[in-house]
Amino acid sequence: MVIIKPLLPEDIKSKVLKRIEKLIKDSSGEIIGTDVWGKRHLAYKIKSHDEGYYVVLDVRLDPTQLKDIEKDMKLQSDILRCLLVRKDNL
Repeated sequence: MVIIKPLLPEDIKSKVLKRIEKLIKDSSGEIIGTDVWGKRHLAYKIKSHDEGYYVVLDVRLDPTQLKDIEKDMKLQSDILRCLLVRKDNL
């Protein structure tokens, strides 16, 4: 899950998502699904923002790449917060 700054124009939001997609593909991963939740209120302020633009990505990726991807996503200034959850195949 990625929370993007809510007041960004649509073209900037799509550029942020393209950067995330490129980051995943460069790490030999693939995006299985994308679920855009849109703008929602945050439970608490993050970087002085009351709202965030939520996007949930379902990704197939080598677990050894998770730390590098999380580090790169946290360095992007347009992303308020990201959460990576590992889901084992059933």
